[in-house]
Amino acid sequence: MQRIRSKVAQHLSQLPNYTCHEVVDRLVRRLNFGSPDRRDTLELEVAFLGNKELYAKSGEVRFEEQSIRNVVPVGAIGSGTFGSHVAALFSEDAASFQYVGPSKKDGHKTFRYDFHVPQEKSQFLIRNNSTEAIAGYKGSFWVDAETLDPVRLEIKVDHILSQIGIRWIEESMRYKIVKLRNSDFLLPRDSEMAVVDEEGNYSLNRIALQNCREFTGESVVTYGASSSSDPDAN
Repeated sequence: MQRIRSKVAQHLSQLPNYTCHEVVDRLVRRLNFGSPDRRDTLELEVAFLGNKELYAKSGEVRFEEQSIRNVVPVGAIGSGTFGSHVAALFSEDAASFQYVGPSKKDGHKTFRYDFHVPQEKSQFLIRNNSTEAIAGYKGSFWVDAETLDPVRLEIKVDHILSQIGIRWIEESMRYKIVKLRNSDFLLPRDSEMAVVDEEGNYSLNRIALQNCREFTGESVVTYGASSSSDPDAN
């Protein structure tokens, strides 16, 4: 386990700030009847900066530290899928781990571990309308038996305060090696998030990342009063 944590910490420390185009197919099944129907497809820009995920509308190049609800105000949506979950699980001492054994997953020979993060150590925020709460979670992860690189991470949240109006949430993430800045880095390949509310409505988000690249930006700091001849001064 210590070797795995060290390997993941190495990936996170070497990973440059990056941005990707995110495509989210959202499906909904009402009251447990029939198959899920496609609700819509969202396209967003997501940036992973300093272990934080920032979001912007498709085509925008400016990211602000804001709730994803400001970008997607309606329907089921989640954050943390493409970086923060892994950082919280392996870089902090919140989780307890249990080795399960060897297995095959996503075409790899893997080792499987189960984990649990109690509510008092969790940072998993659930928000439904104007109500929110921190919840503990559990799950499993698989690492490649030879390289110890993460292959898949699965999370389940099923002890949620009743006033939130959500019965359970499940997330799964698959990982791959991506070339950024002429080097290979471990990044999420795709993800799914399923949510069931207290009325039995089922929502499924299928999420994919495209065109990942290193994120670069410039900062300008101005001191003193603005000149009246400055056309941008207001």
